[in-house]
Amino acid sequence: MLRALLVHNANAGTHPLSRAEIEAVLRDAAIEPLYCAHGEDDLAEALQTTVDLVIAAGGDGTVADVVSTLDRTAIPIGILPLGGSNNIANAAGVDGEWRAIPRAWNINRWRRLDRCEADGPWGHQTFVEALGSGVLSEAFDQADDTPDTAEEKERNGRAAFRKALAEAVAFDCAIETAEWRWSGPCLMVELMNIAFVGSHLALAQGAEPGDGLLDIVLVRPEDRDIVLRWAECPDDGPFPIATRRTPAASLTVNDRHIRLDDRSPDEALSGRVDVRIRPNWVKILVPQEACT
Repeated sequence: MLRALLVHNANAGTHPLSRAEIEAVLRDAAIEPLYCAHGEDDLAEALQTTVDLVIAAGGDGTVADVVSTLDRTAIPIGILPLGGSNNIANAAGVDGEWRAIPRAWNINRWRRLDRCEADGPWGHQTFVEALGSGVLSEAFDQADDTPDTAEEKERNGRAAFRKALAEAVAFDCAIETAEWRWSGPCLMVELMNIAFVGSHLALAQGAEPGDGLLDIVLVRPEDRDIVLRWAECPDDGPFPIATRRTPAASLTVNDRHIRLDDRSPDEALSGRVDVRIRPNWVKILVPQEACT
């Protein structure tokens, strides 16, 4: 029997699952869990426990905390996607009914997931999905956060994205990489580690979660109409603006807060942020049927 640290967000999703229900499924899959309540117990301390794998049971916030905090990166991470969007899980090839996933794990079958870090006016921060400013950040603030189902949560988030884009006022932005630089007015800028962000929007379609590169998504005022048309049915076609890929970039935004994943370290601070892929990536277990 495998020994696992179970990091569980008891409030994840629109129909939260109990600790007992998850632990029963894990034991049926020959996994003995040690429990850590996400947001209550000391995650960094719990991750020092001697285990065969770490299990993140929750949404993107729980997964990102586990991924960012894990120091012993030789230990694989299994994801039970219990949130609304599950962007990180989906980007890593983890999908489907959560109860079937543990039986499909093999600790030698995994996919690389990069981790990111940023130094900005608020100090040093880590993230997994994306760092950005503008429309998507406004959409996070505007979306109805009391949906009844995951599908309703996604619809609400996408409606908030369209509204924020339609009403967005341009702001000055500057981006610099080793090979490219740009400055001017924009509506949205995102430095993405995975393909999906927000309400499962594939702004960086084709991005690989372990390629060592960030995808820069830049929406200028003249791009508003074409992105609005795409946003009406975002699952029907690729995002209409090509990305640029780089292992590191500097982003400067003034008078707008900068978001990391779904949060801002300090909404009162803006300025220059230096962003890069962290040197040590993690292993995400991929259910066996997803690898065939």
